[in-house]
Amino acid sequence: MTTAENGVCVDIDECQDGSHMCRYSQICQNTVGGYGCVCPRGYRSQGVGRPCLDIDECAQVPSPCAFQCRNVPGSFRCLCPPGTVLLGDGRSCAGLERGHIFTNSTRVQARLRPQLVSTLERPYLTRLSVLPEHLGSSRRPRHECPVGYTSKDDIDECAFRKPCQHECRNTIGSYQCTCPPGYQLLSNGRTCKDIDECSVQGVQCGPNQMCFNTRGGYQCLDTPCPTSYQRGRNPGTCYRPCTSRLDCGSTGFPLLQYKLLTLPLGIPAHHNVARLSAFSESGVLQDHTSFTILEQGGENGERPFGIKDEAGRGIIFTVKPLDWPGLVRLRVQATTLSDQGRITYQSIFIIYISISKYPY
Repeated sequence: MTTAENGVCVDIDECQDGSHMCRYSQICQNTVGGYGCVCPRGYRSQGVGRPCLDIDECAQVPSPCAFQCRNVPGSFRCLCPPGTVLLGDGRSCAGLERGHIFTNSTRVQARLRPQLVSTLERPYLTRLSVLPEHLGSSRRPRHECPVGYTSKDDIDECAFRKPCQHECRNTIGSYQCTCPPGYQLLSNGRTCKDIDECSVQGVQCGPNQMCFNTRGGYQCLDTPCPTSYQRGRNPGTCYRPCTSRLDCGSTGFPLLQYKLLTLPLGIPAHHNVARLSAFSESGVLQDHTSFTILEQGGENGERPFGIKDEAGRGIIFTVKPLDWPGLVRLRVQATTLSDQGRITYQSIFIIYISISKYPY
């Protein structure tokens, strides 16, 4: 949410301004006060920022096809035996075929009747054959297996379906998903969600520190105010009292803000990850503002982020893929100019960006 000039809160469309975390083929859907990431039809989600996974409809029970099913990306295709045609529903087969079958060197005439599809989308009638008398008419009884089993052994769903976002442990007739430390398993039994230790566990950090929730853990980071600055009402905010706005803008940085951001592993290059807006210590939005990265340092000397101006906001984006975990510190300067081109306001952002070990 953001505040309009009349004081009314207006929803921010993260899907429109590019600040969302939907990646790959995920589709961003804006909601009031937030947004969601959904996958196209025929795919299932593996979590925000992860590639959508194709659903193998042919592995479903019962099969969607009356005869044979072939999985294709995002959908499936039904096949029919030779001499028959696929009906308009795309699943049922119909037709008439006459031919010859040889069993134990004996010529047998076989007839394929049109297939009828039950409400479970399985055929009532398949192939009717006229068998030689010496073959007999006895039929082997059909044994049904419970879900999670084949006729020979337990199905290893972890190897066959790969249903878990993190790790999968096969059990007799089923499976169990597990999450890494610092994550919790959601109610769907497959997806892992980061635990916000700072909020949920109420972590208390020391004086002049902020609790920084990272994916899978947390850190207490120092947020000191420079000499001659005072700590603001909001956590991680420092300001320097001054006699005039002009004096503040031309001789120093009246406002310093600490920002914390955590990202999943694997975000590709040229993707927006955060948006900055410059406010004065009294809460006034500074519209005509440009943003510059003064310093950038990672644990491995990496410089994976850039910044661009967009409608008075600073958009932080990736200049290279985030293919390594670690912590990056950015020092960003925001400069506001008057219509005459004079500096009217300046502020500094100290931004800590944590990159997870996992793509979620």
